[in-house]
Amino acid sequence: MQIAADFIRQGKLVVFPTDTSYGLGANVTDARAVTKIFQLKQRSLNKPLHIVVSSLQMAEDYAFVPESALNLAQHFLPGPLTLVLRKREIISDLLSGGKETIGIRMPDNLIALALVERAGVPITATSANVSGQPDTYSIQDAFDQLENKVDLYLDIGILPQKPPSTILDLTLDPPKVIREGPIPTNKILKKLKNAL
Repeated sequence: MQIAADFIRQGKLVVFPTDTSYGLGANVTDARAVTKIFQLKQRSLNKPLHIVVSSLQMAEDYAFVPESALNLAQHFLPGPLTLVLRKREIISDLLSGGKETIGIRMPDNLIALALVERAGVPITATSANVSGQPDTYSIQDAFDQLENKVDLYLDIGILPQKPPSTILDLTLDPPKVIREGPIPTNKILKKLKNAL
């Protein structure tokens, strides 16, 4: 794990497990590393990348975390939920696709959280695949798409096939589910309503 964290700090790319599929991680504060992610995934630069944090404290260093996000975090995080929040200046426009927002992810996976914690910086929370191709649930699947262009693969075997995380935009009024995933929309909206 320490080697993987060192690689992240050095601007290298690491494939790691999450609570949905395998992810492709890079240091979000390293513009060169983030650029490599876009190039490797053949991803449009106007499509933002979400980030993995290891704690709400880390999230607050990179985004403005409202009370509603804290309430939802108590119920759903760590877990397959991405919260779209207003970003702080430390988040580059490259990472956010030129938007003023950033998606924050805290997967229910000890390896993903430990990787971020040891690296001391958030990492990109994008799936380990080429854009438009299937999500990857094994290292072989990921390697078939990304090959030796990734510096390190963290293999914990075949992951259960789950859909990508639910994405909730808390910068909108009212908040809006952008993509429904493992956590149903009605469950999230009910928690939001109860918190008011």
